[in-house]
Amino acid sequence: MKRSILISLLSFITLSSLAQNLQKGINSYKDGKLKEAKANLEDYKSKSQEYEKAQYYLGRIAFDEEEYSDAIDYFKEAIKKNNQSADYYAWLGNAYGVYTQNISKIRQGMVAPKIKKNYEKAVALDPQNLDAQWGLIEYYTQAPSIMGGSMTKATETANVIMSFNEKEGYRALSTVYQRDKKYTEAEQAFVKLVELDSVYATSLGTFYQNRQMYDKAFKHFEKMRVSEPKNTNAVYQIGRTSALSGLQLEKGIKALEEYMTLPLNEGSPSYAAAKMRLAMIYEKMGNKTKAKSLYQASLNEDPKMQLAKEGLKRVK
Repeated sequence: MKRSILISLLSFITLSSLAQNLQKGINSYKDGKLKEAKANLEDYKSKSQEYEKAQYYLGRIAFDEEEYSDAIDYFKEAIKKNNQSADYYAWLGNAYGVYTQNISKIRQGMVAPKIKKNYEKAVALDPQNLDAQWGLIEYYTQAPSIMGGSMTKATETANVIMSFNEKEGYRALSTVYQRDKKYTEAEQAFVKLVELDSVYATSLGTFYQNRQMYDKAFKHFEKMRVSEPKNTNAVYQIGRTSALSGLQLEKGIKALEEYMTLPLNEGSPSYAAAKMRLAMIYEKMGNKTKAKSLYQASLNEDPKMQLAKEGLKRVK
């Protein structure tokens, strides 16, 4: 009797310890401490109650460490224990998706269907799983039709997203329409997206730049400049639009010179980038001496500025 109580107590202590290790591992992973997380998660055996979760997070760690083959194995193990988790299938699809980028074309043809298959299983279990829905959009818009690629299915998937998340739905539609070269529809979706969340305003402006819709780009960034006075990127983008288009050059010069007096926001283009765009404007104006000086100044600040290197060759 005492022996059975002792065994039960030891089992309880072991399970309790494992549960603590699992939580430590998850917390360490979320804190970006991958080695520490891995050490806490690797003790789980296949018969452990929390084995599937440990395998899932080991898969996430392997994915973050770019060990995609290992990540696939871990996610498969998690699914063996629990085939009702949409997240497990979604991340297996993610792992297959990146893994196929670094294998031969022949093997890609064999592995690629597994990407779609796992995303489809994920959304069948949970239609509101955004990772899986976005994974399907990436697959449908990039895979050849013989392997299941389809702009029609991509649009349908974007509309499914729209049914439960309007903002992500418009973002998905703008992505699909651009890849399908339906630029009018893409613009309409982008405008709706910006109305819902102004964080995408710069993306709409660069869409106009990329489509050479420069008048709209100027108007858009001027409007941003007024509505978001702290968003210094709008000032830079006015100059960039001028540099790309060769239009409103004086306005572009003024904007870029102003930008270089402003503090840089996180993620904003560098002053080296601004000098490179300013050089482009002077080059378009025929002032090669000024352009050369600015291209060189840009490279002095950022030797990797490829557009400045190319510009310097043109004006020498």
